Amino acid sequence: MFKKYPKIHRLGKEETDGILEGVVHIEEKIDGANVSIWCENGELQCGSRSQRITEGFNGFVDYVKSHPTLPALFATYPHLRLYGEWLVRHTIAYKETAYKQFYLFDVTSRTPETDADPETREELWPKMAVHQLAKDFDLLTPFYHGEYLNPTLEDIMPSVGKSVLGERGEGVVLKNPEFRDKFGNHNYAKIVTESFKEDNGVTFGGNNKHSDSYWEMYVVNKYMTLARIEKIMNKLQPIIDNKLDLEHIPRISNTAYHDMLTEEIWEIAGKVQKLDFNILKRVAMKKAVQIYKDIITGDISVADRKN
Repeated sequence: MFKKYPKIHRLGKEETDGILEGVVHIEEKIDGANVSIWCENGELQCGSRSQRITEGFNGFVDYVKSHPTLPALFATYPHLRLYGEWLVRHTIAYKETAYKQFYLFDVTSRTPETDADPETREELWPKMAVHQLAKDFDLLTPFYHGEYLNPTLEDIMPSVGKSVLGERGEGVVLKNPEFRDKFGNHNYAKIVTESFKEDNGVTFGGNNKHSDSYWEMYVVNKYMTLARIEKIMNKLQPIIDNKLDLEHIPRISNTAYHDMLTEEIWEIAGKVQKLDFNILKRVAMKKAVQIYKDIITGDISVADRKN
């Protein structure tokens, strides 16, 4: 039976109150897709974070079906459920060799009772046992920063953003095996870098009210639009000698930022509580470059461009 992986809450939310009291394991948070693997009736099964999957999922199902050691793992431990990250391109840029790999970060033991009731919690394996299982069956794991007793933010923050998969990481996950929140749930906590919050907001159009760049992201998501970039392109194309391409990124992004401020500043001033213009320019340029690249590489459809 499929089971969802628990949500990882931002450190500081009430669901994480007290999670730093006791033994805490700190590991790299990987910017991929949450997946699970288990065995039913002798057949390997796959899940995303929210549902069972039987094909596709950016190559994950085929990866599981052809994996050289997973059959032996489940022949030895048929009642395990593996949770991990399937690394595909999202916000963070990793080394090319890191992609399309499964990174094991949790293991639970299933029983007939837990299989019958999706609300029943399965037994969580100790962190060191997870690492040993990964070693025994040639599986990858997220980088492990270590085990801490009653860690403080000062202990944790040096690890945030460090990665062995690329130049920078998303952040860290904090796991206390004994922790339960006030609702009785076994939760994890996360800390992500400010740069990840910005890049994620640029890529997916979201915003985090706890981010230091909340208002700057608000302005960029509202005013640095596809229509604005197309307008700039239409103005520049007649006055340049060749077709717009990647070489024109600096001109497009700078012009779009200037246009946004020139046309929208009075409306922005009436809606926004505060702005750091250094942050605003940085985030706006990222968004402009992303949209422009999507247009000239064909990643934005004709239908999208009309909206």
